[in-house]
Amino acid sequence: MPYADNHGTKIFYDTYGQGTPIVFLHPWTTNGYIWYYQVFPFALTNQVIVVDHRGHGRSDKPQSGYSITEHAGDVAAVLDAAKADRAVLVGNSIGGMIAMQFTLDNPGRVIGNLILSSGTGLGEGMPKEAAQAFARDFEGTFGALLEGAVSAKSKRERPEILEVMKAHFRVQSNFPKHVFDSSMADPNGVFGWNIKTRLSSIRTPTLVIAGEEDNATPVAANKFLADNIPGAKLSVVKDVGHFHQLEKPLEFNAALKEFVSALH
Repeated sequence: MPYADNHGTKIFYDTYGQGTPIVFLHPWTTNGYIWYYQVFPFALTNQVIVVDHRGHGRSDKPQSGYSITEHAGDVAAVLDAAKADRAVLVGNSIGGMIAMQFTLDNPGRVIGNLILSSGTGLGEGMPKEAAQAFARDFEGTFGALLEGAVSAKSKRERPEILEVMKAHFRVQSNFPKHVFDSSMADPNGVFGWNIKTRLSSIRTPTLVIAGEEDNATPVAANKFLADNIPGAKLSVVKDVGHFHQLEKPLEFNAALKEFVSALH
């Protein structure tokens, strides 16, 4: 199995196909399997690279080191290992954060960014009670958050989506509790990371996609990104929550294909 090494932390990645590289970066608590509906359709025309973030899936899970900057460093290590100089980045949730940070750190290596259901400064204004609930009962609190991250139509017609999303974070070998604790405690972790004043420095072609029914990273959080990244476009999708690539994979793939085609 291919691994990249970032200063001793091993990062798992899969790669298929040839052509312009597309790197898929998954949401927090999940792993690269979430991109199943995208990997092989895009591997017909592109080199597809799917990453398991540190602390997730088949990658190493150190006790600390979960800043978004460190995650972005892992992406650089993966690109080097996969012999990809430049790539299109596709990031969902924390994956979108990692894509934006990577672009700030390595602007010459990014062809374009598709940011799906993401944001920055997500912990701003988080009630103390919410943080305490996370610490006291992570499974119950995060499970409730996921209930609001899947659209009503998906929950009604495709209940397996919510089931599999809830199962990801309950399997300790996929997402251990110490990764949650360290990510929450890190001032530049998933909730603390804030680049609001640096978004204008992202000059890469960017498409931001938001699910109309996403209560995890609401439309407003995604609109803020699109409004502050120069030239970025915003697409808001009906009957979709946080996981467009699962809830409406054919629509998502069409949007990604159009975005990638326009970059050439």
